[in-house]
Amino acid sequence: MITKIEKIENLGIYKNFTSCKINEFKQYNLIYGWNGSGKSTLSRLFSSLNGKNIAEVYNGFKTSICIDGTVYAENQFPISTESIKVFNEDFIKDNIDWNGILKSILLLDEKNIEEMKSYNLLKNELYGDGSAVGILKEIENKEKDLQDEEKELQKILTNIGKNVKNNFQLLDTADNYYMNYNKTKVLSLIEDQNNPISKSDLIRNDELDSVIKKARPIKKEAITKKIDILSIDNIRKEIQKTSELIDRTVTSRVIEELKNNSQLSAWVENGLNLHKIEHRKTCAFCGSSISDERLEMLDAHFSNALSELNSGIVLSINSWESLKINADIILIDESDFYDELLEQVKEQNFEFRKISQLVNREIEVYVEVLKEKQKKPFEKLENTFDADKLINSFNELNSLINKIKAYIDLHNEKVANFDAVISEAKKCMERHYIQEQIEQLQYNDKEVTLQQSEDNLKKIKEECDKKKIEYTALENKLSNETLGAEEFNKKLENFLGYGEITIEFDKNEKGYKIYRNGREEAKNLSEGEKTAIAFIYFITKIKENGQKIEDTILVIDDPISSFDSNKLFSAYAYMKSECDKAKQLFLLTHNYNFFSLVFGWFNKKHIKVDNKKYPNYSIYRIENKFDNGVRFAFLNDGGEGLKQATEYDYIFNMVYSLKDKTLSKQEMIFCGNVARKLVESFLSFKFPKQRADLMALLNAALPGDDNDIVRERIYKFINIYSHEKKLMFLKN
Repeated sequence: MITKIEKIENLGIYKNFTSCKINEFKQYNLIYGWNGSGKSTLSRLFSSLNGKNIAEVYNGFKTSICIDGTVYAENQFPISTESIKVFNEDFIKDNIDWNGILKSILLLDEKNIEEMKSYNLLKNELYGDGSAVGILKEIENKEKDLQDEEKELQKILTNIGKNVKNNFQLLDTADNYYMNYNKTKVLSLIEDQNNPISKSDLIRNDELDSVIKKARPIKKEAITKKIDILSIDNIRKEIQKTSELIDRTVTSRVIEELKNNSQLSAWVENGLNLHKIEHRKTCAFCGSSISDERLEMLDAHFSNALSELNSGIVLSINSWESLKINADIILIDESDFYDELLEQVKEQNFEFRKISQLVNREIEVYVEVLKEKQKKPFEKLENTFDADKLINSFNELNSLINKIKAYIDLHNEKVANFDAVISEAKKCMERHYIQEQIEQLQYNDKEVTLQQSEDNLKKIKEECDKKKIEYTALENKLSNETLGAEEFNKKLENFLGYGEITIEFDKNEKGYKIYRNGREEAKNLSEGEKTAIAFIYFITKIKENGQKIEDTILVIDDPISSFDSNKLFSAYAYMKSECDKAKQLFLLTHNYNFFSLVFGWFNKKHIKVDNKKYPNYSIYRIENKFDNGVRFAFLNDGGEGLKQATEYDYIFNMVYSLKDKTLSKQEMIFCGNVARKLVESFLSFKFPKQRADLMALLNAALPGDDNDIVRERIYKFINIYSHEKKLMFLKN
């Protein structure tokens, strides 16, 4: 059994409640509290023990509850060792669909309500509800849309096939494969598992032109011309030789006049050689004799070293001249090549001529330097050559030669494999045209859309099949009566005190029809009648599947809503007969008369301990207090005040307890409320005709002009001062 609620934090108005000062719960527990004081919130706490999640509603909710000596926190709920059943507004909301009464159909049981909702929802989903089409119609529409999408794709494939055919008609009308091209051939390439058409098949316009030329069925002869690579080593050697020559100087007895005048030196050197050859002793120019001393001086000036230098320079100049390239000729005749190679070869020939001219100009630099050295054999000339420039130029020429040779190889390869090369080129064209059309006509996007539509339709059909199975199962299940209507009607009569209201299961409507006075459909149930149906169903559910009241902890929150005194006794009698043997009973009520009836019942419950009788019940009251304008709820022992014979006695006792206190604003509001209930309770008994009209009651009790002031003071306190907003207005 539940013995104590040790603490409650952040559960509605139960901000920080501890029960250290109140009695432990007994088998029978009676809790009194006015509407709005916190009864329903407390009943929800008991519901949480049975697994109902209230943490989502009450943020930060915490509690500690002692059950049979063990303390449980909120994170340990539900308590598996106890069967706890709670009757409150939440139970009614979860288990009874009052909206159906508008159609005379009552649904009982949380499960049945949910199943009926599911049944109607499935019915609307499958067949539509007037405002929207159902899944079956949606499937029909989507199948039609899918057919349209498939036709669109087939149309695109046909257009692609025509495009490929038209392009090949301009190339080779003798090729039957491409002259009969169609969508089947297009689709086979698109769906090829090993090498499907993709973006990589697209060819740039310049490359496409080359592929088209390659695909033309025109044969040519093989090219046999050999083109040799230029020797870079020879260039390097000649550069080295030239550097050495301009760096060399001739050591001899120098005639300054000849040294400083290169033209004169050359003229004298030639004349000296002529005179030696002819053995002349006189000058051929002036006729004067040439002395031996003069000849010796000239021989010394024009030594063998100088001759060797001049010879080296002449040889080097000749070598450089031989390295010059005839820039006016082409490497190879472009017209010998297939059309797809013609422009490339032509470009290489042009580049070869252009670079050859640069090479020749660079060689001329070396020649001019050597000629300058001839004039100045006795001086070192500065080396200003850019050797890398010349070598790089020769390397560029060799690169061009290699490209030409590669084109020759490509040409000769096509000659040797003419049919295969033509076929491969056509395949490249074919794949290019297909991919080009795929992108232009957005084939892939439409195919993806089609696949998504197919997948979506498949899912919808699968979901529809599941819903149809579920719909049929629910229809069969709801067509069977789940509650004994005859037994239920007997209990309803006992609870209400009359047999005017009855229920009957309708298999076609899958729910209970409610009748009043026999066969008249009841569509306007009173709150009391609704409460009666709900409470009887609560008791009926407890007893399902062999479950016993004796094994159940019952928590009942106000089962007599809106009942008059006659029905109150009937409801009390029914509840006592059904709940008396409960393992533990908690009853919460705001009705003092009902409280008194139950107290009379509980007051007879005792337990023997050591041959002594002790009460087996406890009574409590829910009170509200205020702190800084915030209302807090507390559960306290009932005390003697709750043992009064009538509600009037109880209220009078509360008002009397406040007479000597200095009241806070909140206590003034509380006092105003209690005083109003006291006045209404007393005067309604004395003046029943004016019941429910406070001013009429005051006029009847205090008639005449002499009582105007007293009447107004009472009215303002118990009416205006009992409302917080009006109190604040008056204070301001």
